[in-house]
Amino acid sequence: MDIRQLRTLVAVADGGSFSAAAERLFMTQSAVSMQMKALEEHLGAMLFDRTCRPPMLNSRGLFFVQHARSVIDGFDALAKIAKTREGNLVGTVRVGVIPSVAISLLPPALLRLRQVYPSLLVKIVSGLSPELAFKVQQRDLDVAIVTEPERIDVTSVFDPIRIEELKLVVHRELVHGSVREMLERYRFIRFNATMGVGRIVDAALRSMNVATNDVMELDSIELIARFVGMKLGITIIPSCCVPPDLSTALSEFSLEPAVHRRVGFVTRRGNLDAPNVQAVAEMFRAIGEGEIART
Repeated sequence: MDIRQLRTLVAVADGGSFSAAAERLFMTQSAVSMQMKALEEHLGAMLFDRTCRPPMLNSRGLFFVQHARSVIDGFDALAKIAKTREGNLVGTVRVGVIPSVAISLLPPALLRLRQVYPSLLVKIVSGLSPELAFKVQQRDLDVAIVTEPERIDVTSVFDPIRIEELKLVVHRELVHGSVREMLERYRFIRFNATMGVGRIVDAALRSMNVATNDVMELDSIELIARFVGMKLGITIIPSCCVPPDLSTALSEFSLEPAVHRRVGFVTRRGNLDAPNVQAVAEMFRAIGEGEIART
């Protein structure tokens, strides 16, 4: 048994067939089949049900794949450690960020990473939290900075780096009465209710027993803030996500009780000890803690 066989096995599991794995790995289908047969012979156990066409992983095979992923992650982490120069980091880290992080944490984190690790290439992908967490699970990203997920795959881990308060945001000219009165009076612009912030907002409104007059549901916190700046409605978003150029035009109010979201990084368990991933995660953590200290 070698690491190539394990990578091929995982590719079969992800692709659903020998042919899909062959295409992904630039191999012939017969080469994939031979590797899987050799792996089964080495283990002395059948991993596939070959009465199906195409062959399907049996229960033992599915269980074995879970552990094979961990072995591959550990092997890759060792390879990264071996390539790390003393006092420097080299290579590439693929990082996913939610838009609110891209606005507030990403610029200073990237600047500091470039200063400290000039040979480290950081590739950025923007997206929503569930999408980015899935890409980490699928190994399309090394780490992602997201809102804390309700559930996380067993192969991944979430580590918080910042706590953000969600506040009612209203144009200054519309401020009138209590938080409850404004929520009931004005049109409400909601962040996507299926996403992390949206779920937190929905739960807060239900706990307050407030019925809002929803007029929009959007995926962009910055766009929501700009619509509020145009007096098209009010919203509840993380206060740190209000664009600086709108800060004088908008007023923020804490809910009762106060509502927060946790932002952190998601990575695969096997990547936790990889120096490049650690460096990126710790830099985001340092920037996040610094922003909290200044608020």
